[in-house]
Amino acid sequence: MEAYKNINSINEVKEVLHNFQELYTHKDISQIEGFVNDTFSLNDGLTVLGSGMNQWCFNVDDIKELIKSHFDPKDNYWREIDFKFEKAKIFANEDVAWVVSIGNIRNTLFEESQIESTISRVKDILMKENKSKENALDATRKIARTLREIDKGENYVWPFRFTCVLIKENDTWKFHQMQFSFDSESWRYRLTDKNYDRSIFEIPKGNSSEEIKEIRKVLQVFQDGYTKRDLNYVDEYMKEVFLDDEDLVVIGTDAEELCLGIDATRGIIKSDWEYWGDFKFNVEEAIISVNGDVAYFTTKAILSRSISNETILKWISNQAKYTFESQVASKQKLMEVLFDTIDFLYESERGEIFITPMRFSGVLVKNARRWLIQHVQYSDYAESMPEVRIES
Repeated sequence: MEAYKNINSINEVKEVLHNFQELYTHKDISQIEGFVNDTFSLNDGLTVLGSGMNQWCFNVDDIKELIKSHFDPKDNYWREIDFKFEKAKIFANEDVAWVVSIGNIRNTLFEESQIESTISRVKDILMKENKSKENALDATRKIARTLREIDKGENYVWPFRFTCVLIKENDTWKFHQMQFSFDSESWRYRLTDKNYDRSIFEIPKGNSSEEIKEIRKVLQVFQDGYTKRDLNYVDEYMKEVFLDDEDLVVIGTDAEELCLGIDATRGIIKSDWEYWGDFKFNVEEAIISVNGDVAYFTTKAILSRSISNETILKWISNQAKYTFESQVASKQKLMEVLFDTIDFLYESERGEIFITPMRFSGVLVKNARRWLIQHVQYSDYAESMPEVRIES
């Protein structure tokens, strides 16, 4: 990866990232228009993903609205935003750069307001004309989660992942791809019917070229591995798909899934194939850009699983065992087990079909005339307050 450690380019990109952090620090809405116009590319393939289901931005006007939504003070968890760019992994040559960073959002949510909000939501659920066990479990789950969270205190810290690709245009670095995502803890966007709206998987088709077709072939090989899920094929698969380098970066959906290097990546691939279910991403309509010996893509994905009630009950036991053996305070252990148990029972009540819409993006580099993946990110959607919280 020495070819992508151009110090001059990296320093220039750091300046762009610094300015982006400053924009989010000061939250001056009047600065958004000029910043986006000056700092985002208009080239084909421009894509910015917010954390929400409908936050797919393909033009600068949509990007401006996304950033404005992050700055909106009303009912917004995006408060103090620290991208932690000083710890980010930055790769760059003279023309293209990509960044992987793990940031934090800090907020203060007062106990009384959290309780009142939960009471309002629980009343709406329980007062519905159609009564059901699912609704009762959902209401109980919301109560358990609120009690768990307020017991941790009013200072909230949520981790998030930020990735982006920049290209150099007329001696100026500009964002061309960007994604915000949160660590996952539940099936917030779970579907229970295989006849889902196809829009959650389809995206606008972009331009094509011979180079883009070559990238699509690599992505298809990647998909084929997830389709077959043959654990005997993992080692060969790693050689066919991934760059064997210490700078390989793979981000999974869970908080602990930041994989650096080929061995850690092999571990997450084996785990996905063995336990995850059917992961399918939209290869044919993936938005792909090629810049010299670097290519990058983003697309929509679907994770489908059939999970029996027996499996759910095992998960409840296993999660309880993990929590009781952890180092958290005894009261917090009870809170965690209470919420997890109700959460699993609620999901079980909704049926055995679990379909989760996702996003999938990454960067490939040409190595010995072969395109290989150097970075990928799997991510879920999160519309409202994130599930995973860091105790400060």
